[in-house]
Amino acid sequence: MTLQNTTRIDVAIKPKSRLRLVMYISLSGITIGLGWLASLALWQYITVLIISMAVIGYLLLSRPIPLHLSQPTLNQRIDHQWQLLVHTGRGDELWLANLCKVHRYQWALIIVFDVVEPYQKPFSVTIFRDQVNDEQWVKLNILANVSASKLR
Repeated sequence: MTLQNTTRIDVAIKPKSRLRLVMYISLSGITIGLGWLASLALWQYITVLIISMAVIGYLLLSRPIPLHLSQPTLNQRIDHQWQLLVHTGRGDELWLANLCKVHRYQWALIIVFDVVEPYQKPFSVTIFRDQVNDEQWVKLNILANVSASKLR
């Protein structure tokens, strides 16, 4: 295997994240606290609760879950030909995408892709720090630094 045919970044992503769970619980707690302070009627509390549960269920079940990201080989551009293994409602699918942007935060990275195959659409992936190992986290942070100057 030559150096030009190896991938630069090959990241396995854990589907569950404690940091994401803490964020969801915190936001839910804030919403419940604000609702409690609003002194609503009982039927309004029930309506808000049902709508909140429906939105959380939709967010958790409808979005594709990224399982693996592979950057193109060294002889290709950094933003083209990314392979994304994604769990959808139809099972695991391999998508081909082009990298658009990478936003870096202390505990998470948001990577924006333009999916080319199986169909064209924008797709953003949020990767929390606890979903990858330390080596992969360093590589993704380097990608964020490089992408700030190299991508569109």
